[in-house]
Formats: sequence, structure tokens, C-alpha cells
Amino acid sequence: MIAGPVPLDGLDAVPWADLAHAYGSAADVPAILRALARPGPDPEREERLDELDSAIHHQGGAVYSAGAAALPFLLELAAAPGLPLRAAIVELLGRFAALPNDMSEPWSSDEHALSCRAALTAGHDLLVALLDDTDPAVRAAVADLLWEYARWSPRAQDAARALADRDAVEPDLALRVSLRIAGARAAAGARASGSPSAAPLTAAVRRLIKAVGRDADALTLARLAAIRRLDPAAATWRDLLDAALAPATPHHAYPAWRADGAHLATALCALCGDDPAARLDVVRALIGHERPRVRTGALQAAGDAMLRRRSAVPALVPLIGAALEDPEPENRARAADLLAAAGDAGAAFDDRLAAALDDPHRPAALRAAWALARHGDVRAVPALTHALDHEEEEEDGFGPSAHYGGNFYWFTRPPLREALEACAPTHGPLLVPALRSALARCLTGHHPAGGAATAPVDLPRLHLLCDALAACGPAAAEALPELAALLDAGHPRLACTVIEVLGPAAGHCRPLLERAARTALAASSAGPSTHRTAPANSSATSATSPTRPRPPGPVDHCLTALTVARTRFAVDGDEAALLRTVDEVLTSTAVLCQGVEEAHGRPRSAGAASAIRDTAALASAVARCLAALEPGAGASRMRRPEQWLRATEWRWRSHESVAVARAHRRVTGDSGLALHVYRHVLKIRPGAACSPIELAALRGLTDLGPEAQALAPLLRAYRDRDERLCDGGGWRGMALDEEARRLAAAALSAGAR
Repeated sequence: MIAGPVPLDGLDAVPWADLAHAYGSAADVPAILRALARPGPDPEREERLDELDSAIHHQGGAVYSAGAAALPFLLELAAAPGLPLRAAIVELLGRFAALPNDMSEPWSSDEHALSCRAALTAGHDLLVALLDDTDPAVRAAVADLLWEYARWSPRAQDAARALADRDAVEPDLALRVSLRIAGARAAAGARASGSPSAAPLTAAVRRLIKAVGRDADALTLARLAAIRRLDPAAATWRDLLDAALAPATPHHAYPAWRADGAHLATALCALCGDDPAARLDVVRALIGHERPRVRTGALQAAGDAMLRRRSAVPALVPLIGAALEDPEPENRARAADLLAAAGDAGAAFDDRLAAALDDPHRPAALRAAWALARHGDVRAVPALTHALDHEEEEEDGFGPSAHYGGNFYWFTRPPLREALEACAPTHGPLLVPALRSALARCLTGHHPAGGAATAPVDLPRLHLLCDALAACGPAAAEALPELAALLDAGHPRLACTVIEVLGPAAGHCRPLLERAARTALAASSAGPSTHRTAPANSSATSATSPTRPRPPGPVDHCLTALTVARTRFAVDGDEAALLRTVDEVLTSTAVLCQGVEEAHGRPRSAGAASAIRDTAALASAVARCLAALEPGAGASRMRRPEQWLRATEWRWRSHESVAVARAHRRVTGDSGLALHVYRHVLKIRPGAACSPIELAALRGLTDLGPEAQALAPLLRAYRDRDERLCDGGGWRGMALDEEARRLAAAALSAGAR
């Protein structure tokens, strides 16, 4: 044990108050470092390190001035024998060492990023010395750090040699495994990026591959994994699988065997790289393995494969369907979740999913209902109506709609909104009564046994219910009393989501819509004393708390007026009333929406940025109103949205731009501008993902008929490619991609007529 606190010489000489981290001034960093430097028990030590981690290395990659300043002191803490949490401190240093391998320009050349690299390079000898530390956790952490560091360091050869030398004397078999696997990953990464460190890293890994000696059988999988990384043709997926399942392979030494094999399939698939056939073969081989957790991991790998490639769905769905009978409850739940994500391809198992509604494992039953809802099967309805009646009481029930990034499959709570929207078009009449009741409770407050009403309106819940009612189509007319109450309750835009769909069937709502439009226009003229849209040359920040919504400003009220006017037109067809509202909005917002940009679309201030967003929203809302009319009726009023669109090409990849482009074509009959915008949005860029913006552009192309042939090569790419264009992990990424393929096929078909 160390005798006293680590001295941290020079800590007070750093002007911490002038430096910044993710949460503002770095004046609090010295106190955290001193607390970490004190030996002995400290129940808050881990929390302090987590606090420092999130501040100076924010959310996996942001570099702040405080990060570079803190690194020399973290190195000192890591080298202090006996200090608690040294391995965790080395892991934090390792995250900084990995940053240069993940960051792109201009961030990788930022002065703070360069300072971080300089601090780690200055600590090279200290880090290499930690390879001989008595704590195996520290040795393992620093080995991982040094492989990442060696990819960019000017002393890459020294680091790689030290890592290869360590293997000969290292007693920890797990670390010897890691030296080979992590080393090969680093060498492959260096080679892919063209780094000059590729040669010394590759040479060091080849030394490790040959230097088996002791523990030869135990290291077979590590050796094959390293060989595969360096030369994919030198080891097949079957070689890797056989080695992983060999009796001589010690499970404790391999991360792939953590959690009783739950990571085995995904680890082997990762080693298969970009070989989709090999990935599928791994899943096929392990999805029926005798170990339940290995099967769990195979289902994860199946989801990952389906998320990467369209062709994986028909190949794997039969195996996933069979897993509905798995004796392990978690595996049954995962199988149902994947069948939901598979969309129509999973519907072949709807009878088995219906039987799974009675599964004693509630997550499995819930996901079976989610899958049936996604397939539009009526047998999902009881579960959905139950969720509407009891959602607030069930923590393990349906969850909120959420988006998850990444290129791996996320198993999450099924989202109620999307389940309702998927089932509603076919079974709306069965869902509307429960939606009405839920909407009434949301408006008036739930009255428990004691009789006291809960407080404020739950806006996310209102959005969910209105979106679901809109998906029910004409059947939602049954909910008109509640929609009228929603109009009266001060949420006209939400009510309009449904009323616009109902059209003339909502005729008795016309007086309420007229009143809502007048109220919104009056509010836009009066406005609060502090408007949301600040002057374009203003640099003042709002006094509103980040956790408290800004009060509605003039533009918000104008947007409400336009939404209500468009809905009223859907109800009564009064073109003159719609155009009067459009004219009033165009007149009242002309001054607000001028002079808010600098060159290249960069706002001059936070206020200008807000004004740019407001201008875009107004252009889109006006265009959507005019698109509701007969072609040509609003041509003169389309000039302002058109001018906005032509002046903001930098913003074309946005919902507002696509909406204006689509409306412009509808109103003017000229497809040229729309095609320019759609081409810009749909152009497939490396690493690009398909989002709802691309889907909106594809929908616009289906309106163009033969003119869509101008973008036929892009449309064929969306329709025919096997690799998915997905925006996020899990079912949503797959659903977006499938919708993009369907729309592209429809646009090509329309263009061929």
C-alpha cells in the first residue's frame, strides 16, 4: 500500500477555472483528482471517477481543454502502487488513447485532441512499465490501452515490441488471449486507415501467433482469431467455431464465453468481418446449441445479421420461429421480438405467436403481442387495449417509443405507439373505444379510489393517443366528443392530427376549429413580451430554464393557425378561409423571417438559429396548406416557400425542405425543383442511413409518375441493395429500410406507367 496521498505536483499551477469540460468550468476537477489520490477506503471513489469520466471524456469522445490538462495527473494516479481503482483509471486513459482512432476531422486536429495525444506520448515509458504491474487488472487495462495508442503513436514500434515481449512472462492466460485478439484488431485497424504503425503492429502480432509454447491448446482460438483478422482467408468460420467449442478452450480466458456463452455468437460473427454468409453460418450453428445462454447470444447475432442485410431475414426467420418453443424464457421473448422486427416475413409464425400470448413469462407474451400487432393480426388487440387501460400501472408492460443508434440489434420494451399504429388501419373499430377512454382520462385526470384527480395533462400520452386514433382512419369518428374536448383544452394541433383524417365526418367541429384559428392568429399578433424568435443580431440567451419549455411565441401561434386552417379545409372545403389564414400569416411573419442567416447557412447567434428554424417551419406549414388545394390555386402564395427553399440548399436534407418541394410540385406542376431536392436527399453517401426524411422524399417521388424515372438509378439502389440503409438499431432500423424499399419499388412502378 502507498504511505500517503499521491502528491499530484503542479496541480494548483493549472488554471482550471479557465478550462472547460462537458458541464462548464473545470474548476471542480482538482478536488476530484485529490479525492482519487487519497489512499484508503472511500465509498464515493467510484462515483467521483465516473463524474470525472463524464466531464472530461463526454459520451464517448468529446475532447475538452480539461481533458488534456487532467491526463498527466491521471497517469500519476495510475502509477501509484496500492491506490484503489487504478485499473479503472487506466481504462479511462485507454478511452483517451482510442479517441484518435475514432475521431474524424476537424475534431482529430483540434488543439485539445492534439494536447491529449501529446500527454499520452509523454507518458509512454510509464504506461509500458505498467505491463509489469503486480495487479493483473492493471496489466490487462494497460495492454488494451497500448494497442490503441500504438495505432497513432510516434513510438508505435516500441509499444508493439513491449506488448509482444510481455507474452513470454505473462502468467495470466486471459491476458495472453487478449494480447493476440486485441493486437490483431489494432493491426487490422491501422492497416485499414493507412497508418504507418500497421507494419510494426502486424509484426508484433505475428510474433504472438507463432509464440504459442505453453498453453498451446488453450490459445488455439486466440491464434485463429488473430490469423483471421490479419488474413480473412487463412481461417474459416468453421475453424473458429470448432476452436471455440473445443474442450481444451478455457472459457474463463475468453471474453466470448462470458455469461456462460451469451457473447459467443456475436464474437465469432465479429471475427467474420464483412462476410455475411459466414455470419449466417455461425448463427445457424449456434441457435440450437445445448447451452441456453449460447442460444441467447445466437438470437442476438441473428438480430444483428437481419439489421445488416435484407437477405438475412428469409434465411433466419424459420430458425427464429422455432425458438418460440425454446425452454429458456428469455429466448422465447427474443424470438418474438425478432419476428416483430421481421415484419411481413415473420407473419408465417402468427399462430405460434398467438399461442405465446399465454406464455407464463410476461416479456415473452408481451413481445408476442407486439409481433402480432406489427403484422396487423387481430389477436393483438386484447393486449393493446389492456395496455391502454393499465399502462400507467405496469412497469414491465409496453414502453415508450424510443430510438437507439448503432448497427446492432437492441432488445427493448415494445413501443405502444407503434404497436397501435400498426394494428389500427385494419382493426381500428376494435381499438377506438379503448383509445377514447384513455383520451378522456388523459384530459380530465385519472380519478383513483380516493377521488383526487392527478395533475397536468400528459402531452406525450396525448401525442400517442392522437397518432393512434389518426391511424384508425374513419373509425376514429367515434372519438369526436373527446377530440372536441381536446380542441377546447388548448391543444388544437393534436386534435387536428385526427380531425384532418376524418374530413367531412368531423363537420360539427367546424365552429371549434374556426375559434381555434382566430385565437391563434390573435395570439400571434399580440405575442408574449418575450418572443421565442430573438432578433437576428441578438446574442442574448434566454432566461428560460433548460428544463422548462419556452412560452409559445408568434411563430408557434402562426403554425397552430395554419394547422387548424388546413384541418378546417379538410372538413368543409372552404378554400377562401384557408387562403385568408395563409395571407394573414405571410403578412404577420414577413419581418420576423428576414435576415437571419450568414454565409453558408451559419447563424450569427442562438437567436438567429432559432429564427432559421422558425422560418423553415413556417415555409413548410404554408406549403402544406397550399398543397391541400387544387393544383394552381395557391401558386402566387407559393413564392415565399419557394424562395426559402432555393436560398437554403444547405438545409435540403430536412423534413421542411422535402415538404416544400413536394407541395411546390403539387401547386405549380413544375417537377424540376422537387427532383433537385429529392436527388440531394436520396443520394446514398458512405455511412449514410435511411431516415424518415428519405422516406418522405420517396413518397414525393411516387407522386411524379413518369417523371420519377429521372432518379431511377437511385430508386433501384434503394430497392435492390442487400445491405440495409438503416437509421438505428433494433426493429426501427429494419422497418425504415423495408419502407424505403417498398416506396422505391412503388416510385419505379409509377414511373414505368
